[in-house]
Amino acid sequence: MTTGGSPYYDEPAQPQRGQTREEHGRDISEAQAEAEAQTSKWQQMLHSMSPKLVWSMAEGYPVVIKQFIQFCLILIYPAWVFAVLAGMVAYGLFYITVYPVLWLLFWPMRAHQKKHHPEEYAESQRKK
Repeated sequence: MTTGGSPYYDEPAQPQRGQTREEHGRDISEAQAEAEAQTSKWQQMLHSMSPKLVWSMAEGYPVVIKQFIQFCLILIYPAWVFAVLAGMVAYGLFYITVYPVLWLLFWPMRAHQKKHHPEEYAESQRKK
């Protein structure tokens, strides 16, 4: 009379188990997925200043809590933009000053690896 062990014939059968973390997928909003899809760090940082991205941080909460979080995010948005711009300046200064010094400092090690272990060197260059 009944199917699937359910006392009511119009109910679907209960699942055997829940979904694993991998099967469930990531819990991010569309705006956050767009930000992660950017290829360069500069584009990611510019995209993180988008009001749409900041507004989407409140998604997934119940209505009243979501409205309160969005209100708080609107209040701190100018500080968020300032912090991202300061981060971009620090990131730029690192690549103008520190990165070239490190590149020159470790040049002998890279040259040794390239000469004595060309397969490993080529593999490490492909990973970038």
